[in-house]
Amino acid sequence: MREFLNLGEHPLANALVSREKLAEPEMRYPLRVLFCQECGLSQLGEVISPKILFRDYVYLTSGMPRVSEHFRNYANDIVDRFSRPGGLVVEIGSNDGILLAAVKERGTRVLGIDPALNIAKVANDRGVETIPDFFSQHLATDIARKYGQADVVIGNNVVAHIDDHHDLLRGVITFLKPDGAFIFEAPYLLDMFERLAFDSIYHEHLSYLSIRPLRRLMQDHEMEIFDVRMFPVQGESIRVFAGLAGKHAIMPSVAKFLELEEKSGLDDFESYQELSSRIQQLKSEVVSTLHDFKRQGKRIAGYGAPARGNTILNYYGIGPDMLEYATEELPTKIGRFTPGTHIPVIHVEESRKNPPDYYLLLAWNYLDAVLEKERAFRERGGKFILPVGETRIM
Repeated sequence: MREFLNLGEHPLANALVSREKLAEPEMRYPLRVLFCQECGLSQLGEVISPKILFRDYVYLTSGMPRVSEHFRNYANDIVDRFSRPGGLVVEIGSNDGILLAAVKERGTRVLGIDPALNIAKVANDRGVETIPDFFSQHLATDIARKYGQADVVIGNNVVAHIDDHHDLLRGVITFLKPDGAFIFEAPYLLDMFERLAFDSIYHEHLSYLSIRPLRRLMQDHEMEIFDVRMFPVQGESIRVFAGLAGKHAIMPSVAKFLELEEKSGLDDFESYQELSSRIQQLKSEVVSTLHDFKRQGKRIAGYGAPARGNTILNYYGIGPDMLEYATEELPTKIGRFTPGTHIPVIHVEESRKNPPDYYLLLAWNYLDAVLEKERAFRERGGKFILPVGETRIM
């Protein structure tokens, strides 16, 4: 394993701070990314206990822009391609159950598994049966015994959160039907190279996924990837379809992604060293832009307070001296302060009453939805500063 990127010590990205605890010291942990020259996987150098990260969680999937349409299409694809009448669809890391609710509407049995006790309750109250526990092979054995085997196992934005991928796959195989499908979405590593989307790096994301190391992992468990698709959600995400070897026709998309990654140098450590240099240059450019606007007397606020935005704020060293506040719509975040940087989080409606000159678009991965929602702000001359990518002002 070789380190290629060191972002310093960061607080946990979703550990927003209450006003009462502002004076208390925050736990910080190294945020280093390593490259395995043997298997090709990029992963963090330090692993934080999942009990610290996930037992009490502030992220609600249903609170994200445009997810309803994405998940409804996702659910229809799952049911149409893989589910049988009366079959079972299980989701690992099911959050508040929005995806499984859409699957359930199609008449399919569903079961969620999520370790966040507060969010599992939200899902159960919604009518999506959810087990409040961490997924493991042991738990999978109990589930198969009680509920039977699943046509589909989903892992939506959760595979990168799991430290032991081998236990994950052993568990999936335990309760997946022999011709079933394991389907998961994750931010695509190549997006970090193409748009410098390094803000997907935080302690919950233990690995940064691409098809080549995933294919090797599957082969270790007599599984294979049989389809790959790309979606413009959470930046650029891949949706990977896998199953037991020989049970599904291999789609041309698999070879296409493997070739793309080879051409992009994802097997070459020098590519990662170059990426690190580009990220450092990006930091210098964005911070310089913000300082220029402040010297001109411009008011700047953050748009959104997502986990990935806190990676940006802490790595760039942006605090309340630079941003007056950050906006949000999730009740779990409003009234708190960003971890490490202590920028107050207010409801976006409050900001609209007296908008700044510029928003630093921390939720840049929902750019189109934000531009549409904030049309009035833009028509009055307001602009967005993009913290990643090539474009800076919009």
